[in-house]
Amino acid sequence: MSVQGRGIVWYGRNRPAGHRATVNGVSYYYETYGAGEPLLLLHGNGESISSFQNQIAALAAHYRVIAVDTRDQGQSDRSTGPLSYSLFADDLHALLDTLGIPAAHLVGWSDGANTGLSMALRYPAQVKSLVMMGGNLYADTTAVEAKVLRQVRQDRLLCAVLSPFKQDFRRGRRLTTMLLKHPQLKPEQLRAVTAPVLVLAGEKDIIKEVHTRLIAQSIPKAQVVILPGLTHYAPQENGPLFNKTVLDFLQSTAATK
Repeated sequence: MSVQGRGIVWYGRNRPAGHRATVNGVSYYYETYGAGEPLLLLHGNGESISSFQNQIAALAAHYRVIAVDTRDQGQSDRSTGPLSYSLFADDLHALLDTLGIPAAHLVGWSDGANTGLSMALRYPAQVKSLVMMGGNLYADTTAVEAKVLRQVRQDRLLCAVLSPFKQDFRRGRRLTTMLLKHPQLKPEQLRAVTAPVLVLAGEKDIIKEVHTRLIAQSIPKAQVVILPGLTHYAPQENGPLFNKTVLDFLQSTAATK
């Protein structure tokens, strides 16, 4: 939550800022804040707009922030079938078209970072710039800490056992399956990214630093910043540092145009 004037803004449940749009057969929920160039905020796996409670006000002081609940998460509709970052990118491509927005800046965290990278590859004309926090190209132990992958496999098994009894466990199984199977990118594919990119990770991230640096080295116009002392949850652990790092990057890309 964020205190603005006298009120408390419940991000992700803020009716005055909330909107819906149907894209690819799914009713997407999103909230808008601020004015200026459009900036899409993309959350992580099983999360929602509320994950960015420490970011929205700071970014909305400079941009028109469009914070999105990805399909099957937050207040967006549930769907059926396999989930992937390519599917999420297709949804956001359609959302921007529906909103009449030719291109936007993207700030994605974890799954949101992977979705943003997928958008930069699939729909380059729609991506002005990309900030990806804690993203990965594939889900193996060269990229992600082994204990995290073990935990995701355990969570998937539990959801599989319980999925016949409750819809939330069926959704959880699909989300954890995605984490284990996607993305499936090769470093050489990233040469096709044309947007300026900031690759972020925490010093103690679940994404290994060597992998974070590999992503940045593979993108023609990329910078990399490792946030000292922080983990995969850097946007919540140190909002001011994360926000300044993002805004400095966005403003530097604007200055070079």
